[in-house]
This record gives sequence, structure tokens and C-alpha cells, in this order.
Amino acid sequence: MGNTILRTDLIEALLHSTPDFIYFKDLNGKYVAVSDNVAIHSGSVVTDMIGKSDLDFFPGEQAEAMFLEDKKIIETGEAVKDKIEKRVCPNGSEIWISVTKFPWKDSAGEIVGLICMCREVTERIDRERHILDMLSIATHDIRGPLSSIGSMIKLLMRGAFGFIDESVKVTLSDISGRIIRLEKLLGEYLCKSSMMNVKMPEKEYLDLRQDIIDPILEEFAAEIEESMIRIDSRLGAIPGNKVIIKANARWIKIVYRNLIRNAIKYAASGQIAFGFEDKGDHYRLNVYNSGPPVPEERRTNIFEKFESSDSSGLGLAICRNLIKKHGGDMWYENTWDNHPNFIFTVPK
Repeated sequence: MGNTILRTDLIEALLHSTPDFIYFKDLNGKYVAVSDNVAIHSGSVVTDMIGKSDLDFFPGEQAEAMFLEDKKIIETGEAVKDKIEKRVCPNGSEIWISVTKFPWKDSAGEIVGLICMCREVTERIDRERHILDMLSIATHDIRGPLSSIGSMIKLLMRGAFGFIDESVKVTLSDISGRIIRLEKLLGEYLCKSSMMNVKMPEKEYLDLRQDIIDPILEEFAAEIEESMIRIDSRLGAIPGNKVIIKANARWIKIVYRNLIRNAIKYAASGQIAFGFEDKGDHYRLNVYNSGPPVPEERRTNIFEKFESSDSSGLGLAICRNLIKKHGGDMWYENTWDNHPNFIFTVPK
């Protein structure tokens, strides 16, 4: 008897003290016992939850999914361990939790209900997302220099810098093939690490031309030469004098690098232009290319992840996400002569 009382006291102490979500349900999905934290996040109190089900505290679709999962565990006797899921609380807030559920058995080994132990892991998920985001951005960034190296090798093989012996051409061709395979491998890693919730790093004052655009044009010098691209100012050039913006240099370079890479790809033997307008409280910037326009039905979707059919489908999605983190926005417009124009804003 004493052991039974002690055991009951221990369970009560656990339910009152733990920051985790612990509850017991009967075979009908009714709460038999809950921890204080379950009641708090359900917008209720412990005594009011006893005898009620998830339908009394959670949105219908979410409650139904929880009920079906509980039912399966009771019927099969198979536990769910460390299942990560998003949970919408009755107050509308969203949290990530690790869910472990298993059958509740009596002394005879008969299943009489369900025991669930959940732990909030929102901070852990945010941290993992941040790591994956940085991996995604880094992987995406590496592709630019690789493409530049590949273009330079092609120019060498064509004799753009002088005569190349046939044996050297064979070696260069092999290197070119290896680079192409490495780019594909990077593309696969990029897709696998494509969660874009990276936190905004510290901003700094930058000279738009000197710190951002000129270095990136230098990166793509080989591709620009190979594709016979002309840089012009038809939509308003970046002024020759300094244009100081407050932004994160790495992020803004990622944006311009993606837009310039796409412009080179689609404006072969055409033009690329950089626009700049001072709008008072923000700068309006753009990258134009003389390639074919984006079909009207795709002009919104091009900023969604995996929308592209001929690339990783992450470039524009990453760009807009980074600009939004800066407090700006990005969108697509057709020019008067029916060519692509990608526009974005950066607050002063």
C-alpha cells in the first residue's frame, strides 16, 4: 500500500513539475491525467481536461489526425518514438515538438489506453534549419566559381588565349567533365539542404558598385566573354559615384550573383543592365537581360522553391527570401520591349 501511495505521489510530482507535455488517455481517447504544461498549452486547466478529448482543445483536422494515430498505436501495440511535428496551440501559436507515444498496459499486460510524452524542440529545429540554410547558401555560392572555371577551360580549349596542344586539350576536356559532375553533385546537396529560415546577420555600409557589382562581374568575366554579353545602361546605370547601401554584403552578393548568372544564361549574345533609383526611404534596384520574357503564368511561381525545371529551383527563392529579410521585396516585371526585369528594394 505504501509503495502504491509513493508511486502515485511521484507521478503527481512529475505531472506538476515537468516542462514536458505528458498525458494518459483511455481507449476512447479521453484524458485520464495530464501534466500542468499540457493544460497551459491547451488553454485550459488540468481538472477541466480530464474526461475530454483532443477535439475539445485543438482544430478539427489536427485533432482528427491525433486521434487516428492514437487509435493505430492502441490497435497495433507499436509505439511512436521521437516523431517531430508542428503543433498549433489553441492560442494560435505554433511550436515544434518531439512526440513519443506508447500503449498503456495494466498489470495483466492488457492495453487500457495510451501514454504520451512530448517535448518542445522549437529551438532545436530553428538551430538545425539555420545550419541547413547556411549549407544551402554556401553550396549555392560555390557553383558560381565552378561555372567560371568551366567557362575559362572552354575558352582555353577553343584557343581564345593562344594555341593549345591536342594532349592538353584532352586533359582540359577531362577536367571540364569533372567540373560538370561536381556541379551536379552540388545541385543535389543544394536541394537536400534547401530550408530557408536563416536569421538576419548584421548589416554594414557598402558601396554598391565597388563592393558588390564590380567583383561579381569579375567572377563572371569568362562567361560574359564566352556568351558575348554586353553590359549597358538602358534602364538607368548604377552611378559612377558611390552608392552607399546598408545591407549584409554576403547576402546582397548572393542576390546579384544569382540574377547575373541567370541573365548570362538567358541573354546569350545580348545585353545585361543594372538599374538604380533612389526612392527616398529605400533604393529600387534591378537586373535586366535581353532574353525571352518569363511566361505570364510563371511570373509568380518563379520565386517558389523547386519551381524551375532546368536548375535546382532555389536561386530566385533564396534571393527573394534574403531581400525580405533585409526588409525589402523582390518581383518580376516585363520591360516595354518584352524582356525580363528582376526588381528588388533595399531600405536605407
